[in-house]
Amino acid sequence: MNIQQKIKLKELVDIRIGLPLERKKATLISEEQFEYKSLTLKSFTSINSVDNLPYETFTADSEIGAQYFTKENDVIIRLRSPNSAIHINSNNTGLVVSSLMAIVTNVYPNILDSKYLSYYLNSQHVENQLVKNLQGTSVSMAKKSDFLELEIKLLPIEKQQKIVAYLENANQEINLLQDLINEKNKLKTDIFEILIK
Repeated sequence: MNIQQKIKLKELVDIRIGLPLERKKATLISEEQFEYKSLTLKSFTSINSVDNLPYETFTADSEIGAQYFTKENDVIIRLRSPNSAIHINSNNTGLVVSSLMAIVTNVYPNILDSKYLSYYLNSQHVENQLVKNLQGTSVSMAKKSDFLELEIKLLPIEKQQKIVAYLENANQEINLLQDLINEKNKLKTDIFEILIK
């Protein structure tokens, strides 16, 4: 396989849609109840910092199959617009994935880095491809087939890993700068309150 050409995502990954949670939701009359941690759309709010993803507790009326849980190095895609992707690290395994999301399993980790894939799926390049596929639809929700047909420029694995390292360092710097801005704003407000007393 020539790994420097464009290739369709369906040749590199498996994608499955999450669980329709309403079908499994426990009620007051449910004989059994099983508590799980579930990803929500809020889990996608900060795609740059995903050490511990926000989740909600979901109570099911029966056990949920293993195929609906996050595993390390999965990439989870939000299917509703705005589409975004998050990489699952070791801190975020075992979370239930709803049908508003798709689970992307990297079939060839030796030629496609999962973190690189998550960044790629969040790129303007992918957004442009999805917009073309979604034109003319009233509901802005992507389908599994829309992602399987995406073209990805597959760089050598070492270059993918260098890109990921650069982006992760840049994200850390951005987060530090954002913390500094927040602290400065708080200090400014506190000083103003002191001065007007």
